[in-house]
Amino acid sequence: MKTLGVLTSGGDAPVMNACIAAIAGSAEKCGLQVRGIFLGFLGLIQNNCIPIGSEIAGLARRGGSFLGTSRNENVEKALEQTDYRRLFEACGIEGLIMLGGGGSQRALAMLAAQGVPAIGIPCSIDNDVPCTDYCIGFDSAVNRALRAIDEILDTAESLSDRVFLIETMGGTTGHIALATAYSSGADAVFIPEQPIDIPGVSTRIRAKMDSGGTHGLVVLCEDQGTFKIQEKLEAAIGKKVRLTVLGHIQRGGNPTYLDRRFAREFGETALELIVSGQTGQMVAYADEQVVSVPLDEGLACPKPIDLAKYRKINRLV
Repeated sequence: MKTLGVLTSGGDAPVMNACIAAIAGSAEKCGLQVRGIFLGFLGLIQNNCIPIGSEIAGLARRGGSFLGTSRNENVEKALEQTDYRRLFEACGIEGLIMLGGGGSQRALAMLAAQGVPAIGIPCSIDNDVPCTDYCIGFDSAVNRALRAIDEILDTAESLSDRVFLIETMGGTTGHIALATAYSSGADAVFIPEQPIDIPGVSTRIRAKMDSGGTHGLVVLCEDQGTFKIQEKLEAAIGKKVRLTVLGHIQRGGNPTYLDRRFAREFGETALELIVSGQTGQMVAYADEQVVSVPLDEGLACPKPIDLAKYRKINRLV
């Protein structure tokens, strides 16, 4: 193999540039050429790519993806009917490394099924890709959310007798909300994987504040009916609940140390796999080691939530 392509697909994450730079720099040292493909799989279809190498090293500290990304159902449908070998020839590449979440990994599995060299790197702030304990981008997103909550708690402790509801990202999984709630010492967390217990949470917060607590703090994952939950908490607690939707600050900003470290390790491992002739694999982190798993195997089941941590936060143990 002399030339490989790199693309980012699906939702953007703060660490994408760092991983792209690690792949491009390591490949250059091995005498390989790398072509960066713009706008995910759409760029592959449209032959929209440029040569990249060690000159992009400075981008590693910046958030986002300089290549851009996309998530488009029409593109995924087009991929099902596409001859990847023809696309690879048009782009001048012999293999592909892709950064993306679960949906993007499934699209990559279709490509690998045609026998072309393809390796996936789990990259998602939601940390919801199965068969890997860690997705790059997660730590940066949680740190961004945690920093925002720390600042909210400054005012919560200064002017007491208030309840705060913080909405994180996470899609249909509660990994960001759970990690943020656990690390911030929240009174409760609401996640999609578990029923929402308004009466139980309200009782605990009222008891805390009646016994001298200065504030209440609840963290919840998006897409669970945030405004309805806010109204129900206000009615049950008998106090105004102040809502903060953290939104896209979780996707931006410089990546953390942990994300930069794993971006490099995942990128270098992906390069080793594709150069050694392995394909249809996804880089993963399991049992505190960077490993690889077959794409079709790795995406077969949903990633479980840490229920022990959930119970601790919600005082269920």
